[in-house]
Amino acid sequence: KLLADLQDKNLIFTGTSVDLFHLRLKIRNGYYWFAVRNNINLSFQYPKDFLSLAIKGNEQFVGKTLDLHNLNVDASIYNEYSFGMAKEFNHWVFGGRISLLQGISNIQFDPKKFNIQIDTSMYDHTANSDARLNTSGIPKNSDGDFSFEHVDGNYITDYLSNFKNKGVALSLGATYKLNDKLSFSVSFYDLGFINWKDSVANYNLKGNSKFSGLDILTSYINNKDIKADTVFDSILDDFDRDTTAKSYRTYLHPKFYASASYDIFRRTTVGLSVSGVYNQKLYPAVTLGLSQGLGRFFSLLATLSYNQKTINNLGFGLVIKPGPFQFYFVADNVYPAINPLYFTNANIRLGLNLVFGRVKPAVGLPYR
Repeated sequence: KLLADLQDKNLIFTGTSVDLFHLRLKIRNGYYWFAVRNNINLSFQYPKDFLSLAIKGNEQFVGKTLDLHNLNVDASIYNEYSFGMAKEFNHWVFGGRISLLQGISNIQFDPKKFNIQIDTSMYDHTANSDARLNTSGIPKNSDGDFSFEHVDGNYITDYLSNFKNKGVALSLGATYKLNDKLSFSVSFYDLGFINWKDSVANYNLKGNSKFSGLDILTSYINNKDIKADTVFDSILDDFDRDTTAKSYRTYLHPKFYASASYDIFRRTTVGLSVSGVYNQKLYPAVTLGLSQGLGRFFSLLATLSYNQKTINNLGFGLVIKPGPFQFYFVADNVYPAINPLYFTNANIRLGLNLVFGRVKPAVGLPYR
């Protein structure tokens, strides 16, 4: 079932975003905030042939070319320092933030060419590659190899306070309130990049190599070890290999959002949203949601989303607001808890807000 649904570009993505500090102030008709956030993202993009090779073997590719140039890896750890504001003008609310990015570590693999041809007679494998692996902020030993042996408290302190890998990101949004019940919103965020300059290493691999297999039977009969390492080294020797230390740039995955909400009753709201994230290609989603307030302290949310080619994404949310505290938990897909082998996406958010002072002015009820 998995192979039948795959395309030329497929994505496995996982990430976390944690607010380390967030302070928001309301002054007259404006909101102003400063936030520090830690982000960890891992993107693994792969072509259909890559997984088909792992599941069905290489027989299907005899006499053909296995194209793996869509094999892409991008893993990043970075901190985000954001300054934002939002202002109200009649029926409009405009907001935005600019973020200074502190890159900590990155691994990037994005080949221009990566092909394997399988001969029809002797089944020789010929690899053709033009690829580069970029790394930054990865600990190494004196020989330049990846190593975590010397990682101690001082290294971690320098590692987390390093501001040599700088970047910037922009987010903007607007809301139009047609009346007291109906409103529309549009926004984009995470439009930005990071320049990686600290502890950079570029591993370049370019050329051709032929692999005819291992003579396992002869080695077994003569009681000799199978020297797979020697074969692997000879393959690498066929390629032009060099290691450089050139700075490079990675881009964030921008996200786009449009929504409409309507207050059916005083504490009952229905909403429709269309969103998308661009990660080598656009991944869209559509969500229909309902929010219901229960008493003064509780709100429940339910959503139905079309996301990642599936429509059985049922979401759930809970907001508890006793006094100045607001605790929220939102999951846009509870299907993984029901059938963990067949879900395609999950997004979970939780947090605690503390409110001091009156955010909205008291409004008296009319006599009638």
